Amino acid sequence: MVSDAQGYLIIDNNFLLLELSPNAKKFAESPETLELGQDIRPNFPELIGLEETLIALNHTSEHSFILEGIAREKTSDSNLYFNLTVKKLAHKLILFLDDVTELMLLKQSYNQKVNEAEISLNTLKRFEYCTNKIIASMGDILLISDASGIINRANKAVKNILGYSPSEVLNRKITEIVDDPKFDYPKIFKSLKLEDSYSQKLEFTCTTKKQNQEQVTIEFNCFLAPTEVKEIFNCVCIGRDITVRKKAEAEMRMALEKEKELRELKSSFISMASHEFRNPLSSILVCADVLNTNNKSLDSEETKFYATLIKEAALNMQYILEDVLILSKTEAKQQKLNFSYFDLKEFCQQLIQEVKLSHQDRIINLIVSEDSLEVNADSQILWHIITNLLSNALKYSTADKPVNLQLVQQENIVVLEVQDQGIGIPPEAQKHLFESFYRANNVGDIPGTGLGLAIVKRAIDLHQGNVSIMSESGRGTTIRVELPIKT
Repeated sequence: MVSDAQGYLIIDNNFLLLELSPNAKKFAESPETLELGQDIRPNFPELIGLEETLIALNHTSEHSFILEGIAREKTSDSNLYFNLTVKKLAHKLILFLDDVTELMLLKQSYNQKVNEAEISLNTLKRFEYCTNKIIASMGDILLISDASGIINRANKAVKNILGYSPSEVLNRKITEIVDDPKFDYPKIFKSLKLEDSYSQKLEFTCTTKKQNQEQVTIEFNCFLAPTEVKEIFNCVCIGRDITVRKKAEAEMRMALEKEKELRELKSSFISMASHEFRNPLSSILVCADVLNTNNKSLDSEETKFYATLIKEAALNMQYILEDVLILSKTEAKQQKLNFSYFDLKEFCQQLIQEVKLSHQDRIINLIVSEDSLEVNADSQILWHIITNLLSNALKYSTADKPVNLQLVQQENIVVLEVQDQGIGIPPEAQKHLFESFYRANNVGDIPGTGLGLAIVKRAIDLHQGNVSIMSESGRGTTIRVELPIKT
């Protein structure tokens, strides 16, 4: 019994149809023309050209001949596929027809899926190739680690930035490479997973494996990437070396702070100059006006008096300008020291006499045990140091209180101490005393520029010395200066 999926034809050596099964016609090109006694080749054109081969079956040891995958168009969107097997049958030929449409469609579908899979695989291979090339050429660090922090991938930038080869970091804890105590990997991983954050940008300091084990600042962009296993993620950390940028930012902040400080100094100087120059300038103008309008009526003593006032006012302005000049030179690092040997005791005796010219009723005690005290220093700078200290001591203490200047030599340093019994310095003001134009809040109406101690500090620094202050409000101040003895 022949199934619907099978059929047969029996033909003679002239290809004339002798017998056919009931369902054989569906395999023909034109089923309605397939009749007994007719040549089958018009309905089975696949046999054209194979005549000699098929007739020869009756005369050779070959038993069959097969054609596979023959297609017949049944409708515009469907085909019939069948295999045609020819066998010899007592000087005749029998053609077996097997419907393989379903099998062919399965094969086509399979081949299509295989082709699509190959295309997808090639696409993935190209993508992987490009990705690997990009990763290899990246200037930024790439570290991929699992949930426990074990690194499973790294790129060449790890070597350039941190000094590790990629193979050195594999299978190591990421916290061994990013050794900043603030780098809390479990917390970062958990945060990325729970918050479903796309990425987090974080800055950490890393110690390099380079010879000097320098510290570099790395800006990491961290995000989670899925793995082959569902709900299992890796953490991808892409790090950029921002050490130079951070240094530039710090320098920029310093420059801005310096600029701000200079603006404040400029403002303070203008305020100070307008205040401190007003009185001496007024004195000069008044005295000059008196001398100009009354020059004939004034006797020599009166003329000398006004001339002296003009001179003192001018000297006062000169001292202020010299202070400003020294301060500006030290700030700009242009002040140079001119060392020379001289007797510090004799130097201080002369200096005290100069100071007392403008403080004639004051007592200044010079306390020194040595007959002479030779030092190698810049006498001009030292003059400014001691003059400013004595002037402040006299200015901020009453006329009935003496001021002491003590000189002591200790091994390779000389110590100068200026002591007064004046108003003292409040504790909160002491840390600001060496700032330019700064004045404590207890000075009241006592005139001053706020430059004296700033100049003292910078001059002492030039000599590589030290200065310290001991003071208490209402009980006086002692300023101690230590200068190395140059040889």
